[in-house]
This record gives sequence, structure tokens and C-alpha cells, in this order.
Amino acid sequence: PTPHSGGPDKAKADAKGEHKDEKTPVLPEGDLDLRRMALIARGKPSDHSGEVVFLPNAKFDIDKTIFASLDSALARAFIADKVGVTPFWSDKAEQSIRLAFCRVPKAPRYDKVLVDFMNEKCDFAVEHADGSFMDHLKFCYEYSHKHFPDRSPRVLLLHSIMGVGTNFFPMKADKIPELQSLLTKAEFEHVSIFPTMLRLLQSGALMDELATLPVERLRRLKSFTCHRVIDNKTVTVGAQVFWDQLNYQLVHLLDFLPASSWKRHADDNFLKSFQELHGLLTRHEQLRCTVDYDATEGSSSAEGQPRTLVSLLRGVVPSSVAINMARGALRKFSKQIGHSFDYTLTFAEE
Repeated sequence: PTPHSGGPDKAKADAKGEHKDEKTPVLPEGDLDLRRMALIARGKPSDHSGEVVFLPNAKFDIDKTIFASLDSALARAFIADKVGVTPFWSDKAEQSIRLAFCRVPKAPRYDKVLVDFMNEKCDFAVEHADGSFMDHLKFCYEYSHKHFPDRSPRVLLLHSIMGVGTNFFPMKADKIPELQSLLTKAEFEHVSIFPTMLRLLQSGALMDELATLPVERLRRLKSFTCHRVIDNKTVTVGAQVFWDQLNYQLVHLLDFLPASSWKRHADDNFLKSFQELHGLLTRHEQLRCTVDYDATEGSSSAEGQPRTLVSLLRGVVPSSVAINMARGALRKFSKQIGHSFDYTLTFAEE
């Protein structure tokens, strides 16, 4: 097996068809690892048990990531266990994934005006999960372009610009008017509410209510009102934007799913949120992007999983403890900055 934790060399970049001339605007450090290539090529998450081995990364420093603001020792341990690892893929898996990805049409170039704004007016220089923040944005953009073609992929390129779940803000609030001038009305609506929807869904605040609403009632959804994370401003969007936003959220969650041994990660709030949201969109016939998901693919094998303190705790601590801890952290982060979790679902009269 060979490790894949950094950027590809020139030969690998050529194989992916990603080389661009020097004049092309390129977000710094944006790269796709094998896991992300597989997601885009297949249009679905896969449990890669038997294809990849994870080893702890001794150089991982959580304080250099967007998770630095976590103040719970247990929460930091769970995150470090999830992202502070290096994957080693089998040669067979690597060859198969790269071959499939080579067949994917190349995504369009980023708009230069947006790249200039992001590079000159914002700060994205922070590690994100198993790579740089730009790696994450690149994945979201390219997956959206391929599998949510009727909607703008620029939304997911910019989804975190107005805040992430741990109170990291790449852009200051005084830049909002300039950002708005660069986007369409729909794009700006989505980018504005994305950080809020992420918190409401993954904390369970909104997801738990949506899960209880009958299909017929949600069909009469007229509008959704919430508070923007970056400045707590009230924002209202229509039903179509609401459902599109949930699809964007689903694509975003793909990048946080365990790469293998799904059944051993019942305590993973990202996986739980993904499963619930995919089920909701499917049940209400609102799955507008392509994200195939088959829970029966999940493996319970411990093969390839790192032996850490957290891996031992998984056999002792109930999964609900870790999930409630993650959900509570999102509410805590909002409270720290005076962001309201209040929201309103408005329905058309019967």
C-alpha cells in the first residue's frame, strides 16, 4: 500500500487532468485525495474496508485546524482520532479510483473575481479535516458540479466564507456587501444561510422537527426564517431554496463521513446527520442531487482502523454520549457569539 496524505506529484496531476496554465486562477493547496476522487467518480460514499489502512499522524496538531476552539478534552480526542490519521491505500484500490476519476469531465475553472476576493479579502489558511481548507472547498465544488448540475457549484465553493461550525470566520462581516455583488440572488441566499443550516441540522434542532413532520405538511412549506451566523441577521428564504439548501448540506456532509468501517462509527455525528438528511430528502422526494447511499454496504470490521484510546472507548462509551456532545458543542459555539438558534417554518394554508 502507498500513503496519500499530501498533494499529488506532476504525473498524478496529469492523470487527473488537473494541470492548468499559469494564468488560471488556482486556490492555494486545493487537491483531491483518493477518498474524494472516489466520491466524485461514483456519486456516492463507499465503505472502503479492506482497501485502506489508517495510522495515527504524529504531526497532527488540532490547534492548527478549524477544531482548535473545541474546549472539551473528550471532544478534541474524538476529532483527533477521526482526522489525525494518514491513509495507506492498496495499489488495487488506488488504480481503480484513479481510473474512474479520469473519466469524470473536468469541472470549470473557478471565476477569477471570486478567487481574487477569497485570496485577497479572506483568510482560508487553516487546516481542514484531512487536508487544507481549500482541499475541502475544491471537493465540494467539483462534486456539486458533477452531481448537482442544475444548481450553481459556486455555493459550495463559498459555503464556509460566512462562518464554520467552530466559529472560524474566513470573511469579516463588513465584506458582505462586496461578496453579495459578486453572486446571483440565489447564490447569496444559500451562502448566507449555509452556516446556520449546518448548525441547526447537525445539532438536531431542525432535523429532529423535520423528521416528525408528515409528508403532506412539508409539501405545503412556504418559507423558512433563521438567523445568519456571522451577524445574527434574520434571513427568510422560500421553499425551493430551502430544499436546495438541504441538498447542498448533504453534499457537504459527504466529506466528513468515515472512509471505512461505518458500523464501528455509530458515535459519529457527521454520519448520523448524513443518514438522517439523506433519509429525509428521499422520503419527501426532494433528493435533487445525486448521492446514492446504501447503508448495507457498511462494514463492522476493525481491519485498517487505528488503535487509539478513542477506539477503545467506542466499545465502552454509548454512542449517544459522543453524539450529544457534538450536538451540544454547536449550540455552545452559537451562544458564544450571540447567534440565535431560533427559526420558523411557515406553511401555506390548507
